Amino acid sequence: MLDCKPRYDTCRPTNSSRKMAKKVSLQEARDIDGRNALHLAAARAHLAVCRFLVEESGLDVNSASAEAGESPVLLAAAGGDSGVLEYLVGRGGDPKMADARGSTPLHDAAERGHCETVRLLLAMGVEVDALGQRGTPLHLAAGWGHDQALKILLEHGADVSCYFHYWNQPNRIVHHTLSPLMMACCARSLKCIKLLVEHGRIPIMIAAAREDHELVEILFPRTKPIASLPNWSVDGIIDTMKYLPLKAQDAGLTEGQIADAKSRGNVAFKKGEYLSAIYLYGVASEKDPHDATLFANRSLCWLRLGDAEHALFDARHCKRMRPSWSKAWYREGAALSLLKDHEGAVSAFTEALKLEPENGEIKKGLRQCSPFPLLQYLVFQKCI
Repeated sequence: MLDCKPRYDTCRPTNSSRKMAKKVSLQEARDIDGRNALHLAAARAHLAVCRFLVEESGLDVNSASAEAGESPVLLAAAGGDSGVLEYLVGRGGDPKMADARGSTPLHDAAERGHCETVRLLLAMGVEVDALGQRGTPLHLAAGWGHDQALKILLEHGADVSCYFHYWNQPNRIVHHTLSPLMMACCARSLKCIKLLVEHGRIPIMIAAAREDHELVEILFPRTKPIASLPNWSVDGIIDTMKYLPLKAQDAGLTEGQIADAKSRGNVAFKKGEYLSAIYLYGVASEKDPHDATLFANRSLCWLRLGDAEHALFDARHCKRMRPSWSKAWYREGAALSLLKDHEGAVSAFTEALKLEPENGEIKKGLRQCSPFPLLQYLVFQKCI
């Protein structure tokens, strides 16, 4: 995936804007998400504005946004702009500074597949296996199917066997241990899976993929449990590996396997095994990519895990296939609400309510995220 080209000349401070900037305190000005002007300029790759804000207005290159704890360096990395990133680091920006979730600039660059930015950050000496609430950069590259970014991380010594405990809220009993391989499986990225298996060299998985029962039995007592294989038994490993496309020719699945995958996904969901359900719904979607219910179900699994970004991705994919389905809009609203994009959530919930006016879940979601004046209006219109 190619990085965005730096847009150095698209936005330059004019004389009038410079005069106006001197009349206000740019250090104190923040938007609704607690970002200052430098955060916004870095996120939008406006190098000239960044220079003005740092060199003339004195904004701190390591200032953290009030809401998410994001630094300008992190936002530049997330946008994939190496020019702005180099400038900010050159002015004292910390390329290792993490946000409120423990994500570093390398996490965000890897998550979005910005290969040039990933290389630049690694050249700056950042930790390749920095662990945050969402895992390491390798987990994120695998989880979004960015095989080229993942390859760069592996070339720099990223730990394939690194696990992290994933939960959404401390008071919720939703707890999983994730490996990069499991994340790649959830993303259904054959290229990422191949890279990770090649670097991981896990003999028992290769033996199971070949359905070599005798060899799996020999390796089983000598192998530590692998988090990406939820049923840790000889038969369970072989059964799971039937669905794992380690080779291109293994990717084809029969109708019976697809139906079984969807059914097993539903069972896993009911048990609260959301990651297993995500993987199995993904298997089913390979054969029937136009089944919107699979993406709606997977979006709900991501929501239960507290992963709003993946939930929104699947919800919008579902909505593109069935724009007149209220559940697709409802899933999008729930994901946007979790992301604290209340305006977007209200819009999505409102569309869902138009399609299904008597749905209590949709009404509840709209009430929980609606600004009070809008809520009054909807009550007056008898929408709620």
